[in-house]
Amino acid sequence: MDAPKTFIKAGLLIDGNGNPPVKNPVVVVEGSKISDVYSGPLPSGPDGAVLDLGDVTLMPGLWDAHIHITGTRNYSPAEHIINPHDYLVIRSVEDCRNMLWAGITSVRDCGSLIALSLKRAINEGVIPGPHVWASGLVISQTGGHADAAYLPIEAARNNSYSSSRLADGPDDCRQATREAIRLGADFVKICTSGGVGSPATHPLNEHFTRPEIAAITSEAHRAGRRVATHAQGAPGIKNAIREGVDTVEHGYFLDDECINLMLEHDTFLVPTFCLIEVFKASVKRPLDMPPWRLRKQQEVIAAMEASLPKAYNAGVKIATGSDYFGPPMRALKDNADEPITLAKYGMRAMDAIVAATRTAAECIGVEKDMGTLEKGKVADIIGIKGNPLEDITLLKSGIAFVMKDGGVFRHDE
Repeated sequence: MDAPKTFIKAGLLIDGNGNPPVKNPVVVVEGSKISDVYSGPLPSGPDGAVLDLGDVTLMPGLWDAHIHITGTRNYSPAEHIINPHDYLVIRSVEDCRNMLWAGITSVRDCGSLIALSLKRAINEGVIPGPHVWASGLVISQTGGHADAAYLPIEAARNNSYSSSRLADGPDDCRQATREAIRLGADFVKICTSGGVGSPATHPLNEHFTRPEIAAITSEAHRAGRRVATHAQGAPGIKNAIREGVDTVEHGYFLDDECINLMLEHDTFLVPTFCLIEVFKASVKRPLDMPPWRLRKQQEVIAAMEASLPKAYNAGVKIATGSDYFGPPMRALKDNADEPITLAKYGMRAMDAIVAATRTAAECIGVEKDMGTLEKGKVADIIGIKGNPLEDITLLKSGIAFVMKDGGVFRHDE
């Protein structure tokens, strides 16, 4: 039996490929897939339901290729200790619903055990939420960025308190990669530099040796998994690219050699650039951020302002990722802050939208099925009141319609 058809009519369509917008579009959805996209009137006597959205802009659902669904609501590292795990899960369920309501139809979780179960619950229809690709535990060297150094080492190695797997030496790194895959990881997340959010490291510190990185990437690729690396300083970025990582997360201190390597190896950059606004705002609104975090946040601002345009102008593939995880200024419903901030700091609005749709799908490896509004693709569609090419902030404030897998989740009349 054929799947029922839905004809979605609107005022404008942005397909996610960077093509000029289409006026008076009609998108035909059958089941969970798009069966046709054209410009013009509805057919006379359409053989399906009609959704006339009026003067809205249709787009692919937005993607966030770097989040952490952890159920946290502040910046204190004690959140995971003082709150029961089931309470963090309940908060995380709320976050998933809020993201979908905000037009975020696909996310890549870069470190959270909760996300592995949430992915399963969403796929089974138990809870509403975006499509989720999850890494599970982050693989970090002892004393590295994802090592919870404020805990005794025994507790830091206990996943009840930490979302990382500490690994040292190529053999242990290979074992950690196999463990991540065994837990259900869609991709493997590692740390090849220090970072802003870890108390005992600096963004310029190199983490993992090249043989350790090679052990991880070879094992992951052998199992058909991609590898993403937290890498902020140039040395850690270069080591990771040379040893086969697929995506560089953050990349705050990119230099010309980093960029040339990314172009040579076809490596994606997920710059988490909206954090620059968080870092700037935290001077006046530090909330519960510890002094070491506030200091390092201010240190990286100038580097971020220099590295993004350098990568963008060179043609590096850029995918949107917010690095939001739940607390104020990083709520998991404000993910569109990333394309908005990319445009504010120099990207063309259309390029920022492509980064939040097609390129993010490419970064994850599902571009053949998702990420654009084209015949044969999954029907993840949002409707925006107004034209985001004229005002990109509408990606956050103008959402009026959300469809995921061909099912309507939100329709503001």
